[in-house]
Amino acid sequence: MTMHRIPLSRDPERELRDRPQTSRLIFAWFAHVHWLLLTALLATTCLVSIRAQSPAPQPQVSEAVSNELGKLRELTEAKSYAPALALINRLLGAAPAESYDRTLLSQIKAQIFLTEGRYAEAIAPLEDALRLGERLNHLPETTQRESLFLLAQLYQQQASESKDPVRQRTLLAQSVACLRRWQTRTPKPTPEGQLFAASLLYQQATLDPDHPDTRTLLEARGAAEEGLVLQIKPPTALYVLILASLQQREEHAQAADLLELLVEKSPSTLGYWQQLTATYLALASSAKNERDADRYNLRALLALERAQARGFLNSPKENFNRVALLLALRQFEPAIALLEKGLAEGTLENTRRNWELLASTCQQIQREPQAIAALEKAVKVLPDDGQLEFTLAQLLYARTRIADARAHLELAVKKGGLDKPGQTRLFLAYTAYELQDYEAALHQARDAAAFDDVKKDDLARLVKAIADARRARPESVSKT
Repeated sequence: MTMHRIPLSRDPERELRDRPQTSRLIFAWFAHVHWLLLTALLATTCLVSIRAQSPAPQPQVSEAVSNELGKLRELTEAKSYAPALALINRLLGAAPAESYDRTLLSQIKAQIFLTEGRYAEAIAPLEDALRLGERLNHLPETTQRESLFLLAQLYQQQASESKDPVRQRTLLAQSVACLRRWQTRTPKPTPEGQLFAASLLYQQATLDPDHPDTRTLLEARGAAEEGLVLQIKPPTALYVLILASLQQREEHAQAADLLELLVEKSPSTLGYWQQLTATYLALASSAKNERDADRYNLRALLALERAQARGFLNSPKENFNRVALLLALRQFEPAIALLEKGLAEGTLENTRRNWELLASTCQQIQREPQAIAALEKAVKVLPDDGQLEFTLAQLLYARTRIADARAHLELAVKKGGLDKPGQTRLFLAYTAYELQDYEAALHQARDAAAFDDVKKDDLARLVKAIADARRARPESVSKT
């Protein structure tokens, strides 16, 4: 009996696609750049002051750029981004390589690309602004850190969208490099930083899903765990990342504990119930002894029943899992009741397998009449299934109901679709022989001889027995 398995989830991407911290940081950038433009317009000396961490001379915007800032601000406020970019590119063409003009214009250019959702194009000007801002002290430390964090996110997003594994690997490495620089310059870990770090490191660790990077997985898990203690109500995404890391490392016992927490926090999330059941099944299948297997099978059963009580996991395949778990726990009577109810109400698949399972389970607790009744019902609801007729004939024969067994074997041959058509005909010949219908027995034995699944020795013994019986009763051979 094969239990329907629900695969363990190893991809937390659906939980993490929407990253609100990205949009918040882009908004912060937008506000910062417009503050720069407004300051530049109000400055009578055409100087833009940006707070620096050292007493170095304050950066200056050139007169040529200063004269265009008002027009540039009007264009950006009107969302006329194409003319604004054309103006910026013209000004950048004349700006000295290491001037504050280039830093400021690159910042504004990057922001326009971000505002338009052109994230890949925002990377180059953002890198330029950061490079100059760091080396020439054009940008305050806060802005530099924000730029690094934003760059890490932009590289990660481009990696997610790429279909080329080599490019993905390169982009993720660039993202991680920016993240490392941001972490070393950030005084205290932040909730959004830990969430992003855990997500990014998990993505890098599982770039090759068949060979995950164990060390990076552990680091991703550590980042997520550190993020949990930074908030009173941590986001579910952190738990999901920890769970995914545990699943990648096949640490199912810890994963089960975490899933129990998740179903308690979010009992209406179907995926958590599916994974919890699947995790307990995985633990049961890998158990070293029967006691542990029973313990995890029981937990799987209880998880399934809890999910069904909430309206989840009620498909016929999942209902069959419940039957299978009861049988694994040797709870035959509840399994029989569930099989009978499910087959009657349609909550279990109306298949030969399920009817035969019902019959065999009844036999295990010596309920042969109930097993026969189940198969008698089965051949009515599945009237074209010859194999069910054969199975029923076996049970009837075991109860010495030879004539009834013969009748169902004849139906089995007529309906067809048999696993062993030759053996069925041979069995039919035996029942005819036992009922002393030797002519029919000999005819059916000859039919059986045409099939490869019949052993020649078995057939020869039966033919000899029929011949001996006919000789002992000559009157039975009067008709040939």
